[in-house]
Amino acid sequence: MESTASQPPQRIALISGGLALGGVTTFLINLAGELVRRGIAVEVFSFEKVNPLAGDFKAQNIPILCLDEQRMIFEDRLETVLRRLREFKPTVVIANLGASSFEVLRYLPAGIFRIGVIHSDEASQYAMIRHYPPYMDLTAVVSQTMKHRAAAMPEFARVPVACLPLGVPMCLESSVRDFTAPLRILYLGRLTREQKRVQLFPKILSKLCASGIPFHWTIAGEGEERGFLEAEMKTDSPHQTVVFAGSVPYAKVPALLKQADIFLLASDYEGLPLSLLEAMGDGLVPVVSDLKSGIPEVVDASNGCLVPVEDVAGYARAIIHLHGQRDELAAKSAAASARVQKEFSVTAMTDRWLGALPTPPSATPVWPQRWRITAPLVAGNPFHFSSPLRFLRRVVMHFRRTR
Repeated sequence: MESTASQPPQRIALISGGLALGGVTTFLINLAGELVRRGIAVEVFSFEKVNPLAGDFKAQNIPILCLDEQRMIFEDRLETVLRRLREFKPTVVIANLGASSFEVLRYLPAGIFRIGVIHSDEASQYAMIRHYPPYMDLTAVVSQTMKHRAAAMPEFARVPVACLPLGVPMCLESSVRDFTAPLRILYLGRLTREQKRVQLFPKILSKLCASGIPFHWTIAGEGEERGFLEAEMKTDSPHQTVVFAGSVPYAKVPALLKQADIFLLASDYEGLPLSLLEAMGDGLVPVVSDLKSGIPEVVDASNGCLVPVEDVAGYARAIIHLHGQRDELAAKSAAASARVQKEFSVTAMTDRWLGALPTPPSATPVWPQRWRITAPLVAGNPFHFSSPLRFLRRVVMHFRRTR
């Protein structure tokens, strides 16, 4: 709940293992930005230096600390985060991505509300977070399917699990689309085989080209598969085109969405894709994998097309069908926008998060002056984090900096 005049104000720290392009980084921008607009103190901490959306954080006046993993060993980065947290004096600390962010929860003093978030319905995420329930007051997930899976784990028997769906900025003016023109397809996300399955795009393109329908397909994002896709996704007809937009700053995503009609996502697992919410909120019709987590809570036959994960040709069939059924395409577009704007705005998401928080304690937590940092709970070889190895790792870092 939000603070009142008689209550101490909330001070919220958001911790992430990194800020690479992806849904977690977008979530941090959306939530932190809204907290800033509401006058709630917030800071973001990252265990990695790379921050491709630094301009977006700056534009929303979000305080952020990014630590250089090439210059500091993990233990020193962890202690730096803890010292900065001690200065910030948070009432709530939220760990978001990677074991490094969850390690922070182990060293917080009593009185700080500790939350661990699972963003992806993936076995490795559940395997990682199962080490940390003793250091959490709440587990947050982004879909009902994930809530059921986490709640069924014996490690979480004494830790509440809350489903807190994501939210995206809402455009005040609906996009006006010409549903009689050639379809404009958009993929927005990481260009990776893992999870996003972009290696399927050439096969989908082949089916679309063979159908003869005109279309324009924009692929926005970066990743190790970009070169492969650019080499494989060539067309012979001027009425069937593919372009690669590269990395798109978050502030420019709304303009990109207005230039598309269909949002394509062929993932084999997700939590609740933020790019899907952004696209549907602007009226794009989703052609997406029929996954258990997140997708069915947003997409149904009234507002999109669900494709069985193993049916690769099904993505093309759905797009070809929408090409021939323009009234259906327009109806799905309106329904998609209405669905997201009703429940998945940044405002609604932030209300859910603030509603899940307890009233801040009146007593100020007592922070230690120093911490005894031990091996991460997920460490395969704890000796790597012992004092002798720690010294040697610092020496290696020093020589790396001076070379």
